[in-house]
Amino acid sequence: MMKQRAMILLSLCLSAAFAACSRSGDGSVASLTQTTGSVYVVVDTATGRDGIVQFQVGAAVFKRLDGTTTGNVLAIPSVVTFTDPSGELSGLQLKSVPTGEYDSLHLMLVPGSGTVLFADGSRLPLTSNADLEIPIADRLQHDATSNTWLAVGHNFANTVLTTGTGLVWSPQLSGRIDGSTHEVDGLRPLLVDGDEVITTLPTAGDGVLYVEFAPTCTFADVDGPQGLTRAQFLRDLDREDDLRVIGEVRRDGRCVAEHARVSRRNDGPRLLGRIVELRPASTSFVLRVLAETRRGDRRRLDPPIDVLVMASDALIHRPNTREFLAFEHLLVGDLAKVKVRSRTEVPGGLTEIVASEIEVPRRDGEPLRPEWQGQVQAVDLATRTIVVQPRGEPIVINGESVPFARVRVGIDTPMQRRERNGPGRTAITLEQVVAGQDRIWWRGTVTGPATTAATWVRVRHE
Repeated sequence: MMKQRAMILLSLCLSAAFAACSRSGDGSVASLTQTTGSVYVVVDTATGRDGIVQFQVGAAVFKRLDGTTTGNVLAIPSVVTFTDPSGELSGLQLKSVPTGEYDSLHLMLVPGSGTVLFADGSRLPLTSNADLEIPIADRLQHDATSNTWLAVGHNFANTVLTTGTGLVWSPQLSGRIDGSTHEVDGLRPLLVDGDEVITTLPTAGDGVLYVEFAPTCTFADVDGPQGLTRAQFLRDLDREDDLRVIGEVRRDGRCVAEHARVSRRNDGPRLLGRIVELRPASTSFVLRVLAETRRGDRRRLDPPIDVLVMASDALIHRPNTREFLAFEHLLVGDLAKVKVRSRTEVPGGLTEIVASEIEVPRRDGEPLRPEWQGQVQAVDLATRTIVVQPRGEPIVINGESVPFARVRVGIDTPMQRRERNGPGRTAITLEQVVAGQDRIWWRGTVTGPATTAATWVRVRHE
């Protein structure tokens, strides 16, 4: 399979080179140029709170198990968005990473470069530790003859703290386990290969991501039918489309989608802001635009501007879910991200924006999606509870380090066992979790002191 993918990718690269000779200046072919040895980092920016936090990253190194580090693998300094109430992914391409096994990524933040944009439009300076250490769950094994993907996310909310000397950014980020679930927006389809789509992700340096579709995957078209069959979806998918998926992002460059949605490509910016007035008679609202987002980049507007958003034909939904909303669900004060279909300047009035898609995060922002890990101490089949003790690092729930955690596992909670060596996974039941021998990773919601309800569980025999 990997050899076949390599041949397909080589073919695409050769096609791109040929096209570049005959169509100089056509940016559409640039995304096909790929190099090996890169690590594509995607950052889940959701914290449930905070504003838009950005820093310039001046350098990046990976730390090996023996404590040594690589050289700088960041080609040029880059501005990275680390938190965003809309939860949109940001990204970073780290080039020419040597073959190795790494337990953490270190990003060097440029002093004086930090800012936070709050919901009221205020933009303030932000300080932080210069060395942002990101431990990697289950370590990162990278082969310099291929590319690797690493998802990163927050484990704590309230990352922006007020101190006597100003605002300080104090996050706890971690590299997610191989196969963690994310919403990936703005994928560019290159080729439909059977039931797989080869795409690039501009947010992460145009890295190539191979999108597969789970047997239970659902399909939709923003500008057409919402319920499509797999065959219809793949037949109509075009290189000029934007593809959005919710699924597992795996470190070998595959994404296994549980939901896929397509829309016509629009390279214009999306508008991120707050609803300040609702006009139900015309199915429209006034949006105070705080920032424009494009391919993962955020450009702050200072001062913010008001526009009139026409929403009658727009798909309105929550990010990272398949929860659709009606116009009547919108409230003044809601955060909204608007995909623009057309823009009309109105002399003496507000610019009119016809929206094709409107994302409305929850009122406190997109919720934090922490991941925990530890050692299985006990399994109670009667109450469907796994008791977990810390392993190497503390278990922190609601900001408190706990001596053990209780993980409630529902009948329908997905559970997998990962091979000790290699990426293989098999579905298991709670009865197959081994106390005293298994290491566990899980995601879920906090339901009480040191207690979580798991949304998925993965174990590995140690």
